[in-house]
Amino acid sequence: MKYTKVIIVDDEVPIRENLRMFSWASHNFELVGEARHGQEALELCRSKEPDIVVTDIVMPVMDGLKLTRQLKDWKPELQVILHTCHSDFNYAREGLVLGACDYLLKGTYREQELLAALNKARSLLPQQNQEEPDQRYEIRCAAEYVREHLKESFGIPEVARHVGLSTSYFGMLFRSETGESFQDYVKRIRLEKASYLLRHSPMKVYEVASESGFPNYRYFTDVFRQQFGKAPRQFRGSDG
Repeated sequence: MKYTKVIIVDDEVPIRENLRMFSWASHNFELVGEARHGQEALELCRSKEPDIVVTDIVMPVMDGLKLTRQLKDWKPELQVILHTCHSDFNYAREGLVLGACDYLLKGTYREQELLAALNKARSLLPQQNQEEPDQRYEIRCAAEYVREHLKESFGIPEVARHVGLSTSYFGMLFRSETGESFQDYVKRIRLEKASYLLRHSPMKVYEVASESGFPNYRYFTDVFRQQFGKAPRQFRGSDG
């Protein structure tokens, strides 16, 4: 199964950072971009062509309702999830009339509710309503191997051997099935684990690095900053 591409739209940095922490890749979603308002989101959608847009309603420049209307006019099959405050409920109802498939109340939902909304949106995508073969057994086994051995050092040869394929064929098959290289997939999963531990555990940063499969602390801080825009210590201390 290919990753389902998602864009998040919100003018509040902490909200975007919280959404960024969701385990996207683990559930076969890919966060392909972020926007601060509707106009920016429209431009981003034209270049990234997402399947799902998760958007706030009250934003500067262009609000989420106008964005929803324009997105559905442009690409009716694109699914919109509204991410809103309690006081915006009437707006949320209007958004559903405009074609949004679901809404979430900020600050009240758990990760499982976000996942449920995303899965609902994915089920409404045209390609999801067609008969498609399941992801290759070898790829599912490889993903399971990664999760179980995340803390350890391994590469394509070990995983290819584990699933009974040659190294070269496994690398090609993994990219074909998932849309990204095996190395990028492993790095993404490790960074998601690290971001979760930084937020939800008392572990020291170097311990988080090791637990997530990054024995080289300097490399860990570099790739973490590239992914999240902040060093691990700054990420842990921020509001988002």
